[in-house]
Amino acid sequence: MTIAIILAGGASQRMEEDKASMFGGVNRLQRCMQQAGLERTVVLCGKEERRGLFSGEVLVDPPGVQGLHELIFWLLDTFDEGILLVPCDAFLLTADAVQALLNNSPNGGVPLDEEQCRQPLFAHLPKGVSVHKDGQNVRELMQHLPSIDVRPFNAAFTNFNRPDDLQHPQLKRRHR
Repeated sequence: MTIAIILAGGASQRMEEDKASMFGGVNRLQRCMQQAGLERTVVLCGKEERRGLFSGEVLVDPPGVQGLHELIFWLLDTFDEGILLVPCDAFLLTADAVQALLNNSPNGGVPLDEEQCRQPLFAHLPKGVSVHKDGQNVRELMQHLPSIDVRPFNAAFTNFNRPDDLQHPQLKRRHR
């Protein structure tokens, strides 16, 4: 079994608004995971004051964890199932794209976006997969995992960090 972990604890400072509530927000991503056949979705909300923003299974980031790379180590130690990371700014993610990634990465992997760049915040980490133990950031943690080309769904694995990113043609078309 694979658990979807929605990463919704950031301040979204570069975007200038909370990405976890944009374009259907975390609720849309939870529905997407359910439609993709994942039985369990956990929202990591960051600090305790964000817990009430979300429904379903919501966890506060554990104390003492410094940075997303340490949070991934914690996730791998905490959950007995495989993990699919899902950033809250996955505005183009669909159930079909999730299924394509899971079907094409039985041993784990990092999807490629439409520019063929690795997107480690969408990594599939099946139970037993190891990450680079000395990694100091998410990219380094995932560096040895294979890149997964999920054509024709590559655009679904796009991150949106700044207001200018919202000019993406597929985003404009989908959310008119």
